[in-house]
Amino acid sequence: MEKTDLFQNCIESELPPGLKLRLDKGEVTDITFSPDGTRLAAGGNGRIWIYDTDSGAQFAMLSGYTERVRAVAFAPDNSLLASGSEDNTLRLWDTATARETLTLAGDSNLVQALASSSPDGVPLPGWDPRTERLLASATEAPGRIRSLAFSPEGTTLASGSADGKIRFWEVETGRSLSSFSAHDGLVLALAFSPHGKVLASGGSDTLVRLWDVDSERLLSILRGHTDSVDTVAFSRDGELLVSGGRDRHIQLWDVSTDDLLSTLSIHRVPIWELAFSADGHKLVCANRDGTLHLWN
Repeated sequence: MEKTDLFQNCIESELPPGLKLRLDKGEVTDITFSPDGTRLAAGGNGRIWIYDTDSGAQFAMLSGYTERVRAVAFAPDNSLLASGSEDNTLRLWDTATARETLTLAGDSNLVQALASSSPDGVPLPGWDPRTERLLASATEAPGRIRSLAFSPEGTTLASGSADGKIRFWEVETGRSLSSFSAHDGLVLALAFSPHGKVLASGGSDTLVRLWDVDSERLLSILRGHTDSVDTVAFSRDGELLVSGGRDRHIQLWDVSTDDLLSTLSIHRVPIWELAFSADGHKLVCANRDGTLHLWN
């Protein structure tokens, strides 16, 4: 795929009918595609719905939340789904069994309970027999999560919150690794580069920022949007970054130079989700009215 040829051919379609119906009712707050493009997850009013992208059929519904689910993300191998909710929890789900397997962080009561079981006051993992899931918390609460992204190897989970911070979590244990201030406002979008060395973030401050994952150092700021940036995605070779959001424009960036290569306007509604196909030759754009655009 040439950098200048990305937006030449476009096919328009729609999200699965069941998901579009929920969208029309205002039940959906976030959607995400699986890395292989076979699944689509949508979070909303206390639930997560998972759809097959080919047939459009819903094959799983995940529940147990007391507040809206604001962020969902698939692991690189599609085996796990991460979700963040306004109930201040960060959870992992087994996509094969649709069972919750790990609560990475929870409310203050869970933090205190786990801390009290440790001799040095550091929270320890525990087993909840009522739900048959592993509870794990950290010295730092996740905040009101608005975005999630797995690292390419699937061992680290990044979360972006309403307090403007990005936090890194160890997937296996739920341990809090680090956190840093990233945006003036909500962190609404996250994406790791294919090699895992760079993290892209988008915020309500209209900016896209690129971060060195190891040092958490700011590499560059990409300015081009005029409203909140709700989605960012790297191409499969890591050379391109796309961003989109409430200003109804898709921006195509050259990662090596930070140059804005192209801008595409979606006239009707804000852009919700952007994703490259597994082969890297197609770009999918999901919009808030339930329409899909596919470029090749």
